Amino acid sequence: APVQSLLDKFTGNRWKARSWSPHYPTPRQSAFLIYQGREALYGGAAGGGKTDAALMAAAQYVCVPGYKAIIFRQTYGQLAQDGGLIERSKLWWSGYANYNEGAHRWTFPSGATITFGSLQYERDKHKYQGANYHFVYFDELTNWPTPGAWTYLFSRVRRAEAEGANLPRCPHC
Repeated sequence: APVQSLLDKFTGNRWKARSWSPHYPTPRQSAFLIYQGREALYGGAAGGGKTDAALMAAAQYVCVPGYKAIIFRQTYGQLAQDGGLIERSKLWWSGYANYNEGAHRWTFPSGATITFGSLQYERDKHKYQGANYHFVYFDELTNWPTPGAWTYLFSRVRRAEAEGANLPRCPHC
């Protein structure tokens, strides 16, 4: 029964009421979205729905004031390419949230944010020193030459389940 109630979250009127995602998740995306652990790997061939899953996952709590998510690629150019995460996010969220081109950040009506970041070099991880996020996503994690950026940014995660975090439950999620 608990698994079914989690799956129900991604079907019917509750999902349709969300203006931040234009379609229902696939079964594989749903499994990714309901996972409650601190880290998950979502792999597969091109066209497997990873980009949409990243945006869906990052946006699950955008109705919660203070929520912060960040999505990484190695370079900003990879984020901004045709069909990439930023272009897709603009198709999904324009008219609902405000996008700041300079900061590469969406701000939702609640004040929640989703930021796009880059980590081209190992030293770039220090740009995020002192930052706290409820959700961190690495797109194409296997492209990074060392695990240093990933392990450092993993220490920036402050989820509801994490020690000392205070992310409230979203009333709509």
